[in-house]
Amino acid sequence: MTDAQNPAPQPPAKKQRSALLIFCQATLLLEAFCALFATLLLWGLARGGMIDIPLPWLLGGGLVVVVLMAWASGQQAKSWGRPLGWAMQLPLLLGGFLDTAITIIGVVFLIVWIMGVRLGTRIDRERAERDEAAAAATPAGGDAQ
Repeated sequence: MTDAQNPAPQPPAKKQRSALLIFCQATLLLEAFCALFATLLLWGLARGGMIDIPLPWLLGGGLVVVVLMAWASGQQAKSWGRPLGWAMQLPLLLGGFLDTAITIIGVVFLIVWIMGVRLGTRIDRERAERDEAAAAATPAGGDAQ
C-alpha cells in the first residue's frame, strides 16, 4: 500500500480551551491595564491639585486594584472565578467619584464583559454540540473500512 491509501495515524487532537474562559481572562487583564492608566491619571490630577487624595493612598489603592484584576484574570477557571470577575467590574464603575472618564471606560468594559460571557457561553455550547454530533457520526470501532 502507498501512503495515500494508508495515512499515518494522527495524534489525538488537543482539546480547545473554553471560549468563555479566554474572553473573561482577556477582559480582566485588559481592565487591569486600564486600572493602571486610571491610577496614573489620578496621580497626575492629585499632583496638579485637582483632587485631594494623599498620594500614598492613591497609588497604593490603584496598584491593589491592578493586582487584584490581574489575579482575578488567572482565577477564571475556578468555580468562584466568574463571580470574582463580576465583582472586579465595580472599581472602574466607582471611579466616577474621582473622574467621570474612568466610569465611562468602566461602562465600556462592563459591556465587553457581558458580551464575553454571553458569546463565550454560546460558543462553548455550540462546540459541545458539534463534538457530540461528530462523535455520533463516527463508527463505533473507529475504522471506516
